[in-house]
Amino acid sequence: MKTTYYTINTKKKVSFRTVVLSDLHKKVFGPGNSALIKAATDLKPDAFFITGDMVSRSVKNFDTLKPLIIELNKTAPVYYSLGNHETDMENVNLKLYKELIAFLKENCTLLDNATAIIEKDDVKIRVSGLTIYQECYKNNGSYRNLRGLSDEEIHNLLGEKPDPECVNILLAHNPNFLDAYAKYGCDLVLSGHVHGGCVRLPLIGGVLSPERKFFPKYSLGKYTEKNTTMIVTSGLGKFRLFNPPEIVVIDLIN
Repeated sequence: MKTTYYTINTKKKVSFRTVVLSDLHKKVFGPGNSALIKAATDLKPDAFFITGDMVSRSVKNFDTLKPLIIELNKTAPVYYSLGNHETDMENVNLKLYKELIAFLKENCTLLDNATAIIEKDDVKIRVSGLTIYQECYKNNGSYRNLRGLSDEEIHNLLGEKPDPECVNILLAHNPNFLDAYAKYGCDLVLSGHVHGGCVRLPLIGGVLSPERKFFPKYSLGKYTEKNTTMIVTSGLGKFRLFNPPEIVVIDLIN
């Protein structure tokens, strides 16, 4: 498990650290995820941002997720955005899905097409969680003809646009829509989903996306479009080669 650091200049007088976790799926790091908890909390963030797929749609319980969320929340507030596995669980096992949503609402801030305001150093950090349409991931059982996503649809889902007086952060599980995120107007996008391309090769990067596409455009690292920066983490779980599980640390500075 590696830790990757980024520094983002917000042009606002704020010093804010977040730890980003994504795509744990069924992976466990020590009993009760104790090794992951220690690694994340030792970084002493102001908040934890989770960008989805912390469980797989096929799980039978949340015994590995629950202690993680509860323990992280003792160090700093946890803001959780849903990925395609969490939302697909609604179709796979409705009872389990309802249990997950109830747990998240009770133990962290669930951002299911919702926005929260964090205040630090007299600066407002506006963090929104975007729940992306399932058809953007898989459409009628196929990876062909996937649905796109526009900035107007993002506006409609979240119900409001970014505030230029705030630092605007978007938790969006799928990084494939950077153009729409930039048009929407957020300062920083945090994504996962692609698992770093599963296998990473020198000079080439990620090899395969969950949509069965070779050499995905956005698989890992920092990308920019207009005034928007997107950080894509390789996440923590799933099969990977030359691509260690990753915790991301982002320091927002002036």
